[in-house]
Amino acid sequence: MAERQTGRTRAWILVPYVLWCALGYSFLLATDLRYLWHVPLHSLAVLLYWKPQLVLPRKGKVTPTHFVIVGIVYSAFVAEPLAVLGRGDIQPNLVLNSVFWIGSYAGVFVAWLWLLPRYRWGSMTVFVLCGLLALFDHSLALWRMLLNLDIVGFLLFAPVLHAVYSSLTAPIMVAYRTGLQRAARAPGVAGIAWATLLPGVLFRIGSLWILLAGQVLHLAR
Repeated sequence: MAERQTGRTRAWILVPYVLWCALGYSFLLATDLRYLWHVPLHSLAVLLYWKPQLVLPRKGKVTPTHFVIVGIVYSAFVAEPLAVLGRGDIQPNLVLNSVFWIGSYAGVFVAWLWLLPRYRWGSMTVFVLCGLLALFDHSLALWRMLLNLDIVGFLLFAPVLHAVYSSLTAPIMVAYRTGLQRAARAPGVAGIAWATLLPGVLFRIGSLWILLAGQVLHLAR
């Protein structure tokens, strides 16, 4: 009975969310077909939700070091090129572009390395919280839309950006949450607040790596 109730709750959340994302993507695809790059991004995320063993250690137990390294590699070098539509948003070269993103994603996974052991996280909760990185996006696009009272643009773009950041990070959190979990208590209000703010703040602090990597690249030339 409890499992059936949980399934119904997820359906009540997922169905409106998927429809909202579909509306946003219908608008974006009408303006630029390059957003089709997000199809493999979200498909990869679904695959990892279904088969988390693809990113877990094949032998031995889960370790914090493995979690952070796999998370950065997946987010920066696998998912990020798909998220930025295969054209780079900081540097045209996609490999170098991924290098620039290392610091930001390192911040996110270090934050979750602190969060995962402290609470019992549900996969849906992790998915929703990881998407809130959209509020800390380097462009601050959602905040600028609200500032400019572009409510229609916000409502169309917000679900897309949320889904993108979830696909960029949440599959790794969900895969490792059981192996890193140490506590049995649910996160509660305090835990949710920490999981909303800490990854976002460290994501922004980690973006200082962009300046450092840019200087190194400039000197290398």
